[in-house]
Amino acid sequence: MSGVIDLRLVGADGEASWVDGRVGKARFGAGHQGLRLGEAALVWNPRFSDTLSAVVVGESQDGQRHLIELGEGYLAYRSRPGSAVRISGRAGVFYPPISLEHDGLDWSVADTLTPSAINSWVAEETKVVGVEATVRRTLGDQTFTLTAGGFKHGDTSGTELTFRGWALHDLKSPVFGRFPLPPLSAKMATRQAPFTTPLAEIDGHIGYYGRLAWQPSSRVTIDLFGYDNRGDRTSVDAHREWSWQTRFWNLGARLDLDAVALKAQAMTGETLMGYSNALGIWADMGFEAAYVSASKAVGPGSLTARLDHFSTTDRTNKGTDNNAEHGWSQLAAYRWDVMPNRQVVFEALRISSFRRDRARLGLAPRQTQTVLQAAFRQQF
Repeated sequence: MSGVIDLRLVGADGEASWVDGRVGKARFGAGHQGLRLGEAALVWNPRFSDTLSAVVVGESQDGQRHLIELGEGYLAYRSRPGSAVRISGRAGVFYPPISLEHDGLDWSVADTLTPSAINSWVAEETKVVGVEATVRRTLGDQTFTLTAGGFKHGDTSGTELTFRGWALHDLKSPVFGRFPLPPLSAKMATRQAPFTTPLAEIDGHIGYYGRLAWQPSSRVTIDLFGYDNRGDRTSVDAHREWSWQTRFWNLGARLDLDAVALKAQAMTGETLMGYSNALGIWADMGFEAAYVSASKAVGPGSLTARLDHFSTTDRTNKGTDNNAEHGWSQLAAYRWDVMPNRQVVFEALRISSFRRDRARLGLAPRQTQTVLQAAFRQQF
């Protein structure tokens, strides 16, 4: 059994957070000052044999609906080492292999507190109940990896991205909980629930994803990930949550130099929901985001800088329900390794975005926000 406790000291200006059902881009905003619980997590990782194990994560995060939630829970298989071809797999509740920022059994971010816009959304709306298989082949100094997965309980993926837009935060999707949505337009308030359940199954379809990674050396990794939840767009449950059709591609790259570790991801996709009418489908949204980050060992820790860009393109009903947006963020963080299992992390995050739908809520379409955090992390 292992775990982590993450306590935060937070100072933030700007809008009220999306966690409170508003349109703020950060986890912390108006009303979220002072000492907060970043996360408390316990990880159970039993080994049943040389090849079979399990991972069960229980977590608590300030801002979630339930005090304690199941984070992930799956069985994992890994073939014995020593062969040029390695096979692994898992089955249960887990995140697909998209993020280059999250690591470890508790799916935490090592160098910063806040992941990029891409991986903040991955944490919100791409967790699955599924099965996954990976084949890894080594040829000389190069390694090729092919991963394929099938899943259910991903039908609402795209809901937050449409009605709230991108955000930057370190909250993770609850297995049994839900996230609030901002106040919906008059058109959508009678059709869509005021919340979204990340692991809802509505239409009975099986979604799929695939990942191809190439590692030409120990210093370089490039991967391409594709995702399609195969939502039918028109199935709806008793709470007025819909099956969204969400598809995207993600390109990732990691380069480890002697002094600096570089990471970059770029994502493009679309999400659609509802019936077609004279004005088009109820919701038809294109989305794009990218970031690049650099980390360097400095003193007893590491310094990280990151630049993010994100946007959504509303392709229907813009006259009455315009959810298009674009924005940038800049982040600087220093992780001080006090002890091997104890860190203090300082982070400054600046987010600037333009979203025309804010005017409907009496806000200026362009908003800028600064969030300062200091975190004490104890691992055990």
